[in-house]
Amino acid sequence: MPSNSSVATIIGIYSGIVLITVYFMEFVLGYKPCDLCVIQRYPYFTLVILSVAFITLTKKGKIINKLIPPIAIISCIFIGLFIAIYHFGIENYLWKNLSSCSDQLIGINIDTDNLLLDLDQIKPNCSDPVEIFSLSLSGYNIISNTIMLGISIYGYFFFRRKSN
Repeated sequence: MPSNSSVATIIGIYSGIVLITVYFMEFVLGYKPCDLCVIQRYPYFTLVILSVAFITLTKKGKIINKLIPPIAIISCIFIGLFIAIYHFGIENYLWKNLSSCSDQLIGINIDTDNLLLDLDQIKPNCSDPVEIFSLSLSGYNIISNTIMLGISIYGYFFFRRKSN
């Protein structure tokens, strides 16, 4: 029967795969992330760390309260989901951004003499997101966080009931 550490393992591996994928897209395929894309990675890093800590402490028998690690993991997923929804809303002009993901062409003198030189100064922005099958990466991040949330809630709370 699956246990809480099994769910943590699944979430940790899933988060690691997501991170490997986005870094592959950045460094191998050459897609530059905007500021919000980078911020969306933080919950995945945290989930990997929480999962490893939870699995390690469970194997050593040092979990004092069995409810705190699942709540920490689920809270981290909710934060990631909130950031993804916020980013998706900005990309689809549902609301304006409060941070720096805006038009980066302001203040850059673009003319025919320095066009190629100034292209490196332009940061990616949310007005032109990378899309795969007509869905932006923040849209896929919403789906990803929803899947992880479903796995976590089902795993932590329904398996807990069966083991009691």
